[in-house]
Amino acid sequence: MNVGTSLPLVIAHRGASREAPENTPAAFEAAIALGADAVEMDVRRTSDGVLVVHHNASRRGVPLTMLTYSGLVRLSGHEPPRFEEILDLCAGRIAVDIEIKETGYEAEVIEEASRRFPRDLLLYTSFEESVISTMKRLDADARCGLLLGPGRLRSRAQRYEGLPFDLAERCGADLLAVHQWLAPIRRRNRRVAGTGLLAEAQARGFPILVWTVDGPQRLRSYLADGRVAGIITDLPGLAVETRRELLSGASWEGTKVRRGPASGGADDFMPAHVTGPTRPPLDDRVRPVIPR
Repeated sequence: MNVGTSLPLVIAHRGASREAPENTPAAFEAAIALGADAVEMDVRRTSDGVLVVHHNASRRGVPLTMLTYSGLVRLSGHEPPRFEEILDLCAGRIAVDIEIKETGYEAEVIEEASRRFPRDLLLYTSFEESVISTMKRLDADARCGLLLGPGRLRSRAQRYEGLPFDLAERCGADLLAVHQWLAPIRRRNRRVAGTGLLAEAQARGFPILVWTVDGPQRLRSYLADGRVAGIITDLPGLAVETRRELLSGASWEGTKVRRGPASGGADDFMPAHVTGPTRPPLDDRVRPVIPR
């Protein structure tokens, strides 16, 4: 995908997590049925070495690193899906965004994922710079994204626009995945940390994903912005439908679509119309979708 030439990807946050419990086979099946481009999942490892799709670091106050898989099942009251189970469910059907929660099992994640997916349908993300560095050392061609939340950059607001890219360069990340508060669409009357981050990404030609984008108006705004490579959302069905309307030229009063370089460095918005290639529906093949 070339940033700025088509509308952003729709990535289902922990599957279609409003349709079914997050990080479950049902949630990932729902995301596929709704036409998402990719699914995002959280991966951790139990004390006996089982990779599981599980968001929280603990279960009932007990860290997963101290729990065997059987112990995790006992505390959960159900069987949290194993990583390979979800990979098998998704392989050949949808791209995957694998968030690695801690260091120590990067090689296992690469081994399991690369056996099932081509590189252009695989994205590895993490909040941990050391995870990204290790992933790139193990596989220099792996597509990796550094996750950033608001708290990470609050104390460095003076050089806010450049800092995320410095962090990405330091660990070797290919893209940034930032919280929506860090990448607001419109300027505000007062100085807000993050204003200009999307413009900086565009100027550098650096792909940027935005999370977690929910709500009709916010979805439409980010999906209409050519500086955004993809959105991560709890509402992939609504996001896919919104993008379809934008691609078909459906009118929406107030929609602003940014395409191409900003003129004169100003934060201008271009008129509301969408051009560029449309996205064919998923049928018997999966198209390459990971930003490059």
